[in-house]
Formats: sequence, structure tokens, C-alpha cells
Amino acid sequence: MQTDQITEKMDVHTKGAPMVLVVDDDDRIRSLLMDTLSALGYQALGAKNGEEALTLLETEKLDLVITDVRMPKVNGLSLLKNIKHRNPLLPVLIITGYNFTYTKDQAMESGADGFLAKPFRIGKIEELIRKALGIKGTTKDKPYRLKKILVVDDDDQLRNMLLEVLSSLDYFPIGVEDGEQALDQIQIQDFDLVVSDIRMPKMDGLTLLKNIKQKAPKLPVVMITGFPSTCPVQKALQEGADGYLAKPFRIERIDGLMRDLLYGEGEARSVI
Repeated sequence: MQTDQITEKMDVHTKGAPMVLVVDDDDRIRSLLMDTLSALGYQALGAKNGEEALTLLETEKLDLVITDVRMPKVNGLSLLKNIKHRNPLLPVLIITGYNFTYTKDQAMESGADGFLAKPFRIGKIEELIRKALGIKGTTKDKPYRLKKILVVDDDDQLRNMLLEVLSSLDYFPIGVEDGEQALDQIQIQDFDLVVSDIRMPKMDGLTLLKNIKQKAPKLPVVMITGFPSTCPVQKALQEGADGYLAKPFRIERIDGLMRDLLYGEGEARSVI
């Protein structure tokens, strides 16, 4: 694989800056957009077509993809479908200068997270980027990434409630329903903390915990359970958990625990 021939990269020396892949066969537009993103505080990666973009998806941890529609080899809509098949949670923004209404309908039906017609104002695409990435702050500021939290729970109602609450607390949560999906997400994107239920199908929380600590030992993991007698706090902490909560728990307790782990000393603790 001749990665050096297809990869254009602009790094900003900002810890935790989101990585954005720009896909456009027009060298001028691609370079301009990459320059702009770099100046705004993002890390920018470039690809000339959808085929190159798919190759980069295998090797890079991306936070967002911005793609043109009309390109050789693999066009933007095909790329969008490929990305959403591989990783439905990776945001994709579509840009185009052709047949606005028809293309927009196709893009949104295929799972696009935003759509812009060329020519567009930089402020507008920055607004879409911030929305897709969950970034706070004014457009005059350098972007800062909200702490990205992976929530793992097979209970749809509880998972969705926790996602809503964490969003309201200025986290950027992403939800999956089992341990296997969680490991897939950890493989393709960076997280700041994981909150996982213990009793789940396919792969339970303790097995997930062991896998995480083998792959990313510094990634904090908080275990939650409605069956503390089956898996008491001591067992979870011995297995490597950084925190433990018994359901039901108050929101301020999980928020306090998470903030201690993310911004404090990071010592393992429990909240019963």
C-alpha cells in the first residue's frame, strides 16, 4: 500500500484535536479546505477520491469525513454508504456543486450527517463540523473536543437516557448495545472514558473490561450494574475497573465519578 502517495496530512499541535478526512478530486478545493481546517484547530487529512478514503479508513482513527459527491473510482454517495456500513457512528458531511435537491435527498437517505452546496461559506461548514463532533465554544475560539464517552448497555431505554443526560452535561456520548460493538468502536476511534453495564449478551461487561485493559490500559472504565450481589464492587475493581456504580444511581454521582477520573487523580473508586 503506497500510503505516502495518497495521504495528505496537516497536523495542529493541539492535544485531542479532532481528525477530519477531506475527500475531493479537485486539488485546489481539497487543499483550501484542509488549510482552513488546520487554521481552525483541527487535524486535516486529504484523499483524492473515495477509493483512497476507504484505504485511510483502515489505517487512521477519524472523527469526521467531509466528501464531495462527483469523484472518480468511488463517488461520494458510494463512499458514504461504505462508511455507514463499516461504522454507522462516524459522522459524514456531503458537499456538492451539482443538482442540489436530488443529491441532498439521496445523501440524507443514505445517512449523511450534514449537507452543503458549493460554493459555501467557511462559517457554515464549521457550524456543521461543530454540530457533528459535539464541539462547544464560539467560532472565534479554537475548537475543543468534548470528552468522548462510550456507553455500553443492552437496555435501550437506560442507554438512551444516559446518552441524553451525558449530552446535557457537556460530554460527547456514543452508545452501543454490547461488548463486541464496544470493542469495534474502540478499535476505530478514541474515547476518553467507557461506561459499561455488567450483564449483557454476547460479551458481558467484565469480559469487555479485561479486553479494554489489554488494548488500552489507560482508558478509564466505569462499571454499572443492577445486580451488585452478583458482581460486588470489590470484584469489579480487582478486574481493573476504575469506578463502580450500582443501579439506580443519581446523575450527580456518575457525573462526579466521571469528572474525578477525567480531570482528577484517576484513582479507582466506587459509588454504591
